Amino acid sequence: MTFSTFPPIESDGSVVISNQDINQLGFNPNRSWQKGQTLDTIIQLGDISEGFGVETFTLNEIKSLVNLNFHQFSLKDFGIIQFQTISSLFDAIPNLKNKKIKTIPPLRDLIKDTQCGGQSQGCNLLNYSVKKITKDSQLASLPLNQLSLEQYKFSDIPGLSNTELKEFNQWQQVYLSEIPGLNQVSFADFPNSLSTDSIEFAQIDITFSEAEYESLKSISGSYQEGFNKSCTGGCSHIELGGNPLILGKQWISGNSQKVQGGYGILSSLFGGVEPTGRHPFGDVFKVVIGDIDETTGTVETDLYFRVCQKGWIDLGCSPYGIGPIPFMTFKENNWIFF
Repeated sequence: MTFSTFPPIESDGSVVISNQDINQLGFNPNRSWQKGQTLDTIIQLGDISEGFGVETFTLNEIKSLVNLNFHQFSLKDFGIIQFQTISSLFDAIPNLKNKKIKTIPPLRDLIKDTQCGGQSQGCNLLNYSVKKITKDSQLASLPLNQLSLEQYKFSDIPGLSNTELKEFNQWQQVYLSEIPGLNQVSFADFPNSLSTDSIEFAQIDITFSEAEYESLKSISGSYQEGFNKSCTGGCSHIELGGNPLILGKQWISGNSQKVQGGYGILSSLFGGVEPTGRHPFGDVFKVVIGDIDETTGTVETDLYFRVCQKGWIDLGCSPYGIGPIPFMTFKENNWIFF
């Protein structure tokens, strides 16, 4: 399973937090998306930091996992670079300190174009070391996004590909699609791999549509409300069997029931609620029973993701509101994870 294997999202959505929270956080996690977008263009690195530990990856580690050829990419393809200044790049890659500006093509051109009228001749700043340049606050704050980044290779910044993503300024707000190869990394290969140790299985005994009015033996819910949240009044669900630990228990459809979700400041997103469901694979995403067709005994499952952001302060995590993303289809008598 990789982020590239998921089908497009089925509904529009957005994340909006206040300017005050953005200032406290140190970066801007706000975004919006439309039906049909792929998941890797919606999820940011900060969203999966807690679950997958993605921030400890280096580009070279990703390259080794997906057999990537860096020659086909430019610095423009590495979305983190757009948020870097000379100073933040030095902070991320301290080994640059003694290298002369003229030996690092992007920094050479940035200094030449902004300070020396585009001329190398007579531009003494090009002979300065990176460390010396950062002593001047004006020069240190020059942003790399002033350059046409597509003209540079990853190797034009020594040490770039061996630096952990978390060392770069504002790494949290970069989309997965902006890190080459990341959407192709198997969930089993992330620093915190997908949890499968606690997965149990049960058989789908019976499917019930909205006509079934009560579900009092629930095994679905949320981290906040527990996973035995009963539902009364039009509760579509599946009844499970085949496993004595779960015999007669009910997994309620997220289309029938919303439950409280999230924690911290971000818990107010998505109205503070999320579809009822379970977490057989850990907390990166939530598995939700979607549409149930009682006449054919068919059960659709969906995935929902959340927004988590931690900077100098911890804003917590939103409810699982990014979805639905179609996952797997089951029939009565099939075995399903829970």
